[in-house]
Amino acid sequence: MAVFWDRREKPYVVFLFLMPLAWMVSSLFLGRYFPDPGKALMNVSGIWASVFVIAVLFLTPIAKFTQFRMISRYRRFVGLGAFMYSILHLVVYLVLFAGLNLSWIVSDLVEKPYIYAGVLAVIILSALAITSTKKMMRRMGENWKVVHRLVYLAAACIVAHLWWQVKSDITLAMWVSVFIVPLLVIRINQTSYYKKYFKKTLKKGLR
Repeated sequence: MAVFWDRREKPYVVFLFLMPLAWMVSSLFLGRYFPDPGKALMNVSGIWASVFVIAVLFLTPIAKFTQFRMISRYRRFVGLGAFMYSILHLVVYLVLFAGLNLSWIVSDLVEKPYIYAGVLAVIILSALAITSTKKMMRRMGENWKVVHRLVYLAAACIVAHLWWQVKSDITLAMWVSVFIVPLLVIRINQTSYYKKYFKKTLKKGLR
């Protein structure tokens, strides 16, 4: 536990990350989400899960600048925030929206395939949360980095999840894509596979 709170400011960071959750819970009990609290809470929790995933992706490139390097120490906290709000999003769907009704859930799985993209994102974020400790980093060695690069797949799943369910209002899907897609493109451009194979192929094609 002492290792987790290795910096005095971390409890304040945790408090800051829990504020959206506190707002959602208080709004629920105050009746702000009625008459359809399940749908409202799903939207809000999904937005915050997306915000934290965007923050995780954003931390990597910005931490390369010396003056911002210190923020990389909070990458695990931000990642755990993304995991927490994604789990909340799933729980709200299962309990408040579907009412734990198995036939309802099965029907949604058939009629709403975008759920699969969302569930895959939740599974990936869960795996990253479980392996985020320093003990797991030491145990996994170089494999830890390979596993945690799956955050980019989780981000792509979120984009697919949002666009796949669009009916008329594209606002949320568009704004999440505006932030996530460029960060994914930047990361792809920096991968060794891209530099080794794609750039060579592109240069040969231009000759």
